[in-house]
Amino acid sequence: MDQRILMELRRNGRITLTELGKKVNLTPASVKNRLEKLMSIGAVKGYTAVLEPTFLDEFVQALIEVEITSEANLDKILLSIAMMENVLDVYRKTGEYQIFIRANFKSREELNEFLKKLSYRILKANLRRYKVSILLDQFKESGILTKKVPKNERRYRRY
Repeated sequence: MDQRILMELRRNGRITLTELGKKVNLTPASVKNRLEKLMSIGAVKGYTAVLEPTFLDEFVQALIEVEITSEANLDKILLSIAMMENVLDVYRKTGEYQIFIRANFKSREELNEFLKKLSYRILKANLRRYKVSILLDQFKESGILTKKVPKNERRYRRY
């Protein structure tokens, strides 16, 4: 039951308790109790809106992969990156690059300033190299399709 509630919340974080209850066959009071339990154990980390970055004058979206020389103090480094203003997501990952960052910027100049700050203030001598990719288009974010699927288009079915 909890997984059904979580899946519905993933689809629509603004769903009312009444609507959610109807979808999972529970009363609004039961849904509220289960949601409070899910929040207390950390299954629900928070609620947020998925925004179009251009409405915030953020026209450059970047994916940044960082290779470091040592994993000493990596948690501290990751938290420092996470607290940077432009950063949306920060991940520790496997592979050649240990850190993955998704961030939005108003311009390429702002991205360059961010990279300087990341290199010289946060990573310092721990930086081996980084790789930056600029996003050209987006089709899905946070589980939400950001492109409209043409009606009567069979090629775009769910698999």
